[in-house]
Amino acid sequence: MEYKRCTIGEFIFKNSSLVSIYGTSGSGKTLIGLQVLKEFESSVFISTEGSAYKSRVRGSFKNAYFADAMSELELLNAIFKAISLEPKVLVVDTINKFFRMSRRLEDLLHPLILLKRFSKYGKVLLIWEVSMNNKVSGEKLMRYFSGDVLRVTKSYVIGNLRKCKFRITDEGVVGCLE
Repeated sequence: MEYKRCTIGEFIFKNSSLVSIYGTSGSGKTLIGLQVLKEFESSVFISTEGSAYKSRVRGSFKNAYFADAMSELELLNAIFKAISLEPKVLVVDTINKFFRMSRRLEDLLHPLILLKRFSKYGKVLLIWEVSMNNKVSGEKLMRYFSGDVLRVTKSYVIGNLRKCKFRITDEGVVGCLE
């Protein structure tokens, strides 16, 4: 059997310029987000999860801008700054963190409205946390705002009658085998 290779970014953005991915902790969501950055000329990565991702970044991201947001207001400011940079792709890891803590609709709605508008000009990848019962906090909004929703397992990205097998290496995420 012969496999056709494509990049993880090609697979993710095949159907839409605004895509949401979700999965359990440790499934590879952040690494996939970082891999997508590598595949585009200019990119922005906004983290609401602290700076743990920085240990994976070392030097291999020449045209990327990184920002940390520790509150809903900082997230909105980081999105405004990112949009002003006019990147080809903008990744937010994780978009629903502050909503999960506060349960205030505006903590999720305001960033999603901004990112939806930006998706007319560039690509947006939103990474969503799942709760202990494997549900996405804000799932209805995720599905409403996203052009495509994909689930990440430890070796597949799955959604809309398609799947991509990937492998995590020292150089990043290798995929897809279609």
